[in-house]
Amino acid sequence: MMTMAIESHRLSQQGAIIKRITAIEEMVGMDVICNDKTRTLTLNKLSVDRNLIEVFVKDVDKDYVVLLATRASRTENKYAIDDVIFGMLVDSKEERADKKTALTYIDSNDNWHHASKCALEQILTLCNAKEDVKKNFHSIIDKFADHELWSFGVARQQVPEKTKEYAGTLWQFVGLVPLVGPLRHDSVETIRRALNLGVNVKMITGNQLAIAKGIGRQLGMGINMYPSTSLLGQDKDANIAALPMEVLIEKSNGIASVFLEYKYDIKADISIVVADATDAAWSASDIVFTEPGLSIIISAMLTSIDIFQRMKNNHYSYCV
Repeated sequence: MMTMAIESHRLSQQGAIIKRITAIEEMVGMDVICNDKTRTLTLNKLSVDRNLIEVFVKDVDKDYVVLLATRASRTENKYAIDDVIFGMLVDSKEERADKKTALTYIDSNDNWHHASKCALEQILTLCNAKEDVKKNFHSIIDKFADHELWSFGVARQQVPEKTKEYAGTLWQFVGLVPLVGPLRHDSVETIRRALNLGVNVKMITGNQLAIAKGIGRQLGMGINMYPSTSLLGQDKDANIAALPMEVLIEKSNGIASVFLEYKYDIKADISIVVADATDAAWSASDIVFTEPGLSIIISAMLTSIDIFQRMKNNHYSYCV
């Protein structure tokens, strides 16, 4: 154990702080790395190309879609999506009915509305979209995916009763906002080195499947991915229905459309967080990387292998 403690100091000098000493031993046998896309494979910096915003209703323009997305955002969340949307907003005289939520707002004519921005499949369900809208929607998403863009949907709803408790009229799907999330500079090389070491690399993302595959193609990690609904037995593809979930996960390169609560159910032998992770993630981790990205994981793995090889050699020398 003393040797392990000394070697953990060696790893800390390389940028890997060991919080659970036995994690060094477990890293030697690591054969799968499961990565959350944001903050590990991609930078937590987003931008919007206003020219590519798609509008689905006749009486509004792209600026209105941005304004509506802003009304459905919160500055206190400090989410990258909310920050970039607020950064695009020029000016708005409308006030919100509740400062704690951006879902309800009052326009300059004293009319009440609800605004929502959410993941792609959720927005279709919220608006009970018709088949022609869905077809156009998926066509645009595929076009975005070809350019490694991901996106979110924006919807609106009138509230004639002018109370937050009123359910309102039917939701109307207004537009799609494309986002650019650049890769970390070291992600492609890190994945290449991991694959060469025989380690299977998988990506977990909340993005839609086509977009997840586009990112996987960029990273060189493969595009054999499934939506989370398939793995959970919902809307399961007939081609994979006969395969056990464990086999699907083992063979896949990633899982798309993963909600935040699903990520808490992922079990791992070693929990690793990167430099700019949340405080909650830090407290639950076994290893903390003090540098951004995942490049340190390769040197940490190689160092762990070297540590145990030397410990093994020393053990044999004592037995002779």
